[in-house]
Amino acid sequence: MMNQMRVHKEQKQLAAEQTQKRTEDKQNRQETKAQFVEMMVQVQELNALGKHAEAAKLASQAVALEPRNAKARTWWGLSLVKAGKTLEALEKFDQSSRLDPNQTKNYYYWGLALLLDGHSEQAIDKFENALLLDPENSKAYASWGVALNQLGKYDEAIKRLQEALAQNSFNQQAYGVLVDAHFHKGQYQQAWEVVARAHKNKITISQASLKRLSDASPKPG
Repeated sequence: MMNQMRVHKEQKQLAAEQTQKRTEDKQNRQETKAQFVEMMVQVQELNALGKHAEAAKLASQAVALEPRNAKARTWWGLSLVKAGKTLEALEKFDQSSRLDPNQTKNYYYWGLALLLDGHSEQAIDKFENALLLDPENSKAYASWGVALNQLGKYDEAIKRLQEALAQNSFNQQAYGVLVDAHFHKGQYQQAWEVVARAHKNKITISQASLKRLSDASPKPG
């Protein structure tokens, strides 16, 4: 009888300890999650303030807390791009994609990083992936157009840039590159029409592009 009571007491104590451990583990997970969320908010704020190196460092600490969080690695990569560390950023975007292959933002920024590193063909692949997930993404179309323009594929670039503007008629990047693509094609009238449309929407075209176009063909009317 005494043995049974002792065994029962030990079992009860073990159950209490297990319950306490589960409670503590749950509390620790909640605290870690809250800390992670706060860190990611700070990462975005630091990037907005132009403190990209600090943002990258904090993002790395957030990833250490939540190693399987794909979005945290995307933000780490974005911070590294803005800090001028493109090669490191490419690694983070790749890791993020392996964790979650369905992130429009990751593919888009991955493509931009590749563009900055001079890999236009590879960048196009990422922009295509972004658009498979978000077919109305004006920025992805515009950046695809930039990559095609850099490759000298002006007809294709024009199509993508026009699509970018169809999705967002205030996409400044698309207007500027579209003017340049028409210029390279010798389509000066079309280039001036894009300039006029941009000005109508209060979009500024770079002085370098306008001068080059004016030298080749004076502004009509």
